[in-house]
Amino acid sequence: MMRVAYKDLFDAAVKILRACGEDEKNAEIAAQNMCRADARGIDTHGVYLLTPIWKRVKAGQLTLPTKAVLATDSGAVAIVDGGDGLGAVAGELAIHTAIEKAKQFGTSSVSVVHGNHLGTCAYYAEMALKEDMIGFMWTNGGPVMAPWGGAERQLGNNPFSIAIPCFKRKPIVLDMAQSVVARGKLVMAMKTKTPIPETWALDVNGKPTTDAATGYWGTVRPVGDYKGSALSTLVSMLAAVLPGAAVGAAMVDLYEELDKVCNTGQFLQVVDISAFTDVDTFKKRMDDYVDYLKNGKKAEGFTEIYVPGELEHIMYEKQMKEGITYPIEVIQEYYTLCDTLHVEKMVNLPQ
Repeated sequence: MMRVAYKDLFDAAVKILRACGEDEKNAEIAAQNMCRADARGIDTHGVYLLTPIWKRVKAGQLTLPTKAVLATDSGAVAIVDGGDGLGAVAGELAIHTAIEKAKQFGTSSVSVVHGNHLGTCAYYAEMALKEDMIGFMWTNGGPVMAPWGGAERQLGNNPFSIAIPCFKRKPIVLDMAQSVVARGKLVMAMKTKTPIPETWALDVNGKPTTDAATGYWGTVRPVGDYKGSALSTLVSMLAAVLPGAAVGAAMVDLYEELDKVCNTGQFLQVVDISAFTDVDTFKKRMDDYVDYLKNGKKAEGFTEIYVPGELEHIMYEKQMKEGITYPIEVIQEYYTLCDTLHVEKMVNLPQ
């Protein structure tokens, strides 16, 4: 493992994305998205995605520079066409559109079609917090999970996020996939040649496995079994069926199906708290509720009760000060990508 400063990481990601064909502004949007994920400890959605991005660009299935536009705009509702470019760019346009519409209408709903992997859902839901609003984000994904009772990849793990502001407390930020872990954790385990817990994935016959590669070619397990399966199904309906994005057999594996565009779908909502109640009163009530939860009796072996997003915030503050921790394999992959794209390596990154 090694530590990398946030700025070094950001500058490196921008250079690689520019070399892939993205323009400066969009490259910075996507780089910030990835680096923030890494700083929060969500390394499955960070700069390790640079390699799959390049592979999809090279295969002609990711169009750069990204040209995300508003395809439809009707009252409190809009659809963003991501142009088969970087998902982060389409996601950013969608959340900014949703925020502006919520200011006008009290609430809003914005979908994305022709999108790609856009990083963590929390990244977008949290943007609403700056405006004293509540953010919701759902995204469809490539088939990695079997529906409850099945043994075939038919569902994405379809994460969603909800971000709610507090007054003095840190905001509540839920960001969860419908699988026990993101499939990216299997990819990372394969890179580092480490075993996985048998609760993470199933083989092609639907049996638990501790081998990351076996799980990768099998299916990730739904959280809560039939409950995670049901939630994933509904997210697909909201994020993909509703706006007309890829769903069912049309869903594309981000890592393997390089001959097809992803056409990932997303669904965002924003709620303006001031349309319901006084903002400060609401946020103080949020503080009181968080205090109530955290001051509850601790179970044996626990010294702290954490609310959604708290651990990620602690990790973010730590890594922004000390540097972001990476497996050496990820850094080596970065250097390989620099060589491939003829990008100068950051001299102050670890050799």
